[in-house]
Parts: sequence; C-alpha cells; structure tokens
Amino acid sequence: MSESQPPLSEIIAQTLYSNDEIRHSDLVRLSDLNDDDLSQYRRAWNSANLERRSLLISKLCSLGEDIARLDFTRIFKFCLDDVDSSIRIKALQGLELEDKYNFALPVIKTLKMDESQDVREAAARVMGKFALMAQLGELPAAVGDDIFDALLGVLENPSEPDALRRRALEAISPFRQEPVANYIEDFYFSENPLLKASAIYAMGRNCDSRWLDYLNEEMQSDNAQFRFEAARACGEMEDEDTIPGLLNLLNDADHEVQEAAIAALGKIGGQRAKNALHKLKTSPETRIKEAAMAALTELEICQDPLSSSF
Repeated sequence: MSESQPPLSEIIAQTLYSNDEIRHSDLVRLSDLNDDDLSQYRRAWNSANLERRSLLISKLCSLGEDIARLDFTRIFKFCLDDVDSSIRIKALQGLELEDKYNFALPVIKTLKMDESQDVREAAARVMGKFALMAQLGELPAAVGDDIFDALLGVLENPSEPDALRRRALEAISPFRQEPVANYIEDFYFSENPLLKASAIYAMGRNCDSRWLDYLNEEMQSDNAQFRFEAARACGEMEDEDTIPGLLNLLNDADHEVQEAAIAALGKIGGQRAKNALHKLKTSPETRIKEAAMAALTELEICQDPLSSSF
C-alpha cells in the first residue's frame, strides 16, 4: 500500500460506518483490493447497516461504469451472498460491467440457486453478456458450455416462471444451436405477449437470417412493443433488406419505436440509411435530431473506426 493511501480501517469507518457523504477518493481506494484487505472489508461489510451497504454498492457500480480502470469485481462477487436481495441485484449489475470470464461462474450459481426470483432474473440478464462473449470465442469453451447448459436448464423447466424463462431466452439467444432456435419459435407463437416480445428481441441477438421475415412482419404489427423490438432486432441483424420497414417506422406514432428505427439505421448503414438520417438531422423535434446525430456517428464509426466525425 502506498504511503499516500489511508489505512483500510479508515476506509471502513468512512464508507461503512459513517453517516457522512462517501468520498470519491475512498471509493477509488476500494479498487482491486488484495486478499487480506478484501477479507477485512467483507467482515466489516456484513456488520454495516443495509442503507449504507445499498448506498455504497450503488456508488461502486456507477464509478466502475464511469472509470474503466477501477476494478470492484471482488467486492461485487462477495455481495452476491448478501442477505438483502436488492444488494445482490446491484452486485450482478456491477459484474455485468466486467469482461473477466471467471466471474461468469458465480453468476451461474446465482441463477441456479438464489432464493429470490428477482435476483435470478437479474443473473439471467447478466449472463446474456457472457453468452455473447462465448459465442464470439472470448471465453473458454468449458465456461461457454456451462453458461449454455444453465440457461437451457431454465428454458427446459416448465415450472419456472415465465418472467425468468423469457430472460433466459434473451440471454441464451447468441448461441447458434438448434434448441435455441426452437425456443425462439415457441415463444414467438406463444399467446403471452411478453414471451413473444422476448422472442423478437432474441431474433436480433441470434443473428440468423431465418428470422428476417418475422421481423419485417412485426415492424407492421399493431403492438408498439413488437414494433420496437423488431426495429431493435433489425439493427442487430444489420441486413439492408430490413431498411424499407425501418424507414416506415420513422413516422411511427410511438416515440420509442421511432428512436429504435433510427438507431437501427445507424447500425445497418448503406446509402439509403445514411440519406434518411441526414434528413432527420433537420427535424424540429430535438429527440429526433439527437437520435439521428447519434445514429450517424454510429454509422461513420462502423465505416471508419478511426473517425468519429461526419
């Protein structure tokens, strides 16, 4: 420990046992704790009151998102065992910021074993990031298999709540395996509109051309949520054949659908998309103008990663 750093006992007193505002410098001190300091901090954590624990983990999540070099993952990991479910959910949100595959395993354990339905849903959402990493070859094959098996286990269990099963489908969707496609179709034709919405979302993450007809159809749906998810999925698919449907959504009555279509055009690119976005830059509506500017930035960065101007 550097001489300029305060002792951990002072950090514990200030962050966990004080009613004072938590200082930025104390939060930074909690980054990448060594084994001894982590054990000491965990013992202190368990005796702190819920209000302070909740405030602290919220600040750690926020700071970890803002400053990539800070690493609070070891704190988030032990917080998965916190007695309060809201703390466990925030710990999962913190772990979602990380690209370290070794943190996938405690998230899998949480999905399988946590007593809280809300926590298990949060774990499934986080596993969506790890599933995508696995599909891109960024995780060891064995870890990818564990992720796939855990999520498929939820889908295959009809006694699991629909809310959890839909999150599992969304998470597992990057895997290009036939059981995943089968569940996407099953959920799509479900009478539960929330399951159908998750299936449309999953089509985009699955990135299989077999879903293009479904997406083009859903962009014309009477259901705004379906149109929104279809537009977003088209952006993930990055197929120019979906551009006509997206252009039609630029005048949608639902603002979120409009903005999803704009964002999708920025991801897909091509001259038709670029022309439409440039026209929207002159929109009198601030939200449309800002969405178009952001989409054009996305489009230009994809075309030239070294340039962020247009």
